[in-house]
Amino acid sequence: MIVLVLSQDAVAAALLGGLVETLGYDVRFTRAPESLEASIRRVRPRICLVDCVDPTACSDEFLGRAAMRGISVVIFGTRHALDQVRAIAMEHRIDTILMPPSIEDLEEKLHRVVAG
Repeated sequence: MIVLVLSQDAVAAALLGGLVETLGYDVRFTRAPESLEASIRRVRPRICLVDCVDPTACSDEFLGRAAMRGISVVIFGTRHALDQVRAIAMEHRIDTILMPPSIEDLEEKLHRVVAG
């Protein structure tokens, strides 16, 4: 199963991607200057892990298009950053991951979104 990590922070994306790989998922990343839409078309993920500091990725428009494509989204970020997007996450029924995540929390969230 392919997981796409959408983040402008290459270090955070790599660390999160490494954890996701240890759980047996195939991880892909956006390529600069690739748009979010281009990344999704190229990768065709089942799950997107979205950095909440990116207002484009944490928008109603993007989250709605992901849902229409059958892509499960999990938003990640620091406690302060997640507080900023809590309303949109609740509205779209999207799980969040506090960074840095525990492997158990990450595994539980990924299993939950896969199960639907």
